Amino acid sequence: MRIDDRLTGLIFAVLGGGVIILAQQLPAVPGTTFGPNLMPTLIGIAMLVLALKILVTGFRAANHGPIIDLSAWHGRTRGIIAAIWTMAGVLVAIYALPVIGFPLLGLVYTIVLMLLMQIRPVIAVPVALFVILGLQYVFAQILYVPLSAGPFPLPW
Repeated sequence: MRIDDRLTGLIFAVLGGGVIILAQQLPAVPGTTFGPNLMPTLIGIAMLVLALKILVTGFRAANHGPIIDLSAWHGRTRGIIAAIWTMAGVLVAIYALPVIGFPLLGLVYTIVLMLLMQIRPVIAVPVALFVILGLQYVFAQILYVPLSAGPFPLPW
């Protein structure tokens, strides 16, 4: 799949501008020099600057082919399914994570994604277990960010 730099630059410029505008609406914290809008504003500015560079590069390119070229995906259904699974997993996680829990949802999501990427099950299952349980432990014990355990609470 090939997306023209003109379209990519335009999309990121709009997103960067949106981040800057929304960051300015964050309330100020009394008694602080820098408020909660600083980092999102800097990220939005960086997105905007880099988007403009991509946009200029796209317009300077000699050959202006189609804006989106899907010919490389022809016959690659496994890759398309993996891409759809990735996006769908994020959407499902937004709504189902509090109910299902991070360990179970992450484990199923990761194993299926690895199988779609043609990783053997004997490798995919232990790697997914290690990664998901490791992430759960790091977030809960080191970062103190509670992730939903769902119906299977973990010992930590």
